[in-house]
Amino acid sequence: MRGYALGSVVLIGAFSLQALAGDAPATEEEARRARVFATVGDVKITVGELEDNINARSPYARKRFEDPKILRQFADDRVKSEIFEQGAERLGYADDPDVVAFVDRTITQFFLRKEIEQAEQIEPIDEEQIATYYDEHPDEFRRPEMRRARHILVGSRREAKEIIAESEAGTNKTFGAIAKQRSLDTETKLRGGDLLYFTKDGRTVGSTDDPAVDAALVKAAFALEKKNDITQKPIDLGDGKWSVLQLTAIQPARVESLQDASNSIRRRLWREGRKAALDELLSDLRAELQPKTYPERLDAIVLDKAAGRIEPPNQ
Repeated sequence: MRGYALGSVVLIGAFSLQALAGDAPATEEEARRARVFATVGDVKITVGELEDNINARSPYARKRFEDPKILRQFADDRVKSEIFEQGAERLGYADDPDVVAFVDRTITQFFLRKEIEQAEQIEPIDEEQIATYYDEHPDEFRRPEMRRARHILVGSRREAKEIIAESEAGTNKTFGAIAKQRSLDTETKLRGGDLLYFTKDGRTVGSTDDPAVDAALVKAAFALEKKNDITQKPIDLGDGKWSVLQLTAIQPARVESLQDASNSIRRRLWREGRKAALDELLSDLRAELQPKTYPERLDAIVLDKAAGRIEPPNQ
């Protein structure tokens, strides 16, 4: 009987040792990484976790952690973070709608980064692709000469001559001030007659709201030689309207070389490749998940009416 009991003890001990051996790190390296730096509740913060976090950074950033003080501060901050995290969970913040929405956005961003950018779904951009794009889109890299000018629109040739004389007399009034006072052009009057930058075909640069510049004004502006020159004769715009024009800036024509444009083209092609990969992924997921939408139900949404004047953001 005693022999049976002794044998049972030995057998149980053997199983216990085997179980402990199974839980223990298999190698010395695993044992090193499994060493616990800190515990917060049931959570263990290990050497391996801290190490992985540091080594995921750039070589330049990792260099800082060779300083023992910085390394210790980093580890202590991880403990603080875990304390706050567990405190937030106890107070129910994990179920807060704003937190849930933030987590969902983060998961989506992480998913797209892993599936698209880091999974090499985007083909590398080579020099031949860049050169091809450059050759096929010449207008993007060749900017024509541009002029900027102010003008004053008046209702008679005589009034236009008076303005030319006033400008040449060197009075205290600037050309822009005269435009604000006397111009009939409601489009430009409030900005001192400024026509903005425009090309020889009258196209306004960088603005979609402003109409094309009148051909007579364009011709006069490109005939002037230097900044601040003013037309010596009134400009006939037809229908009894006359103008006086001052040249305010000249931007010479510019051609961007393939070498100078290379980086911007590479970024553009990369973005296009990323969009194509995203579109393909979305198409595959739609086919798999079969989402259904009911646009007509959007009419049921009730928007709160804002009281008072609505100001744009950051005002």
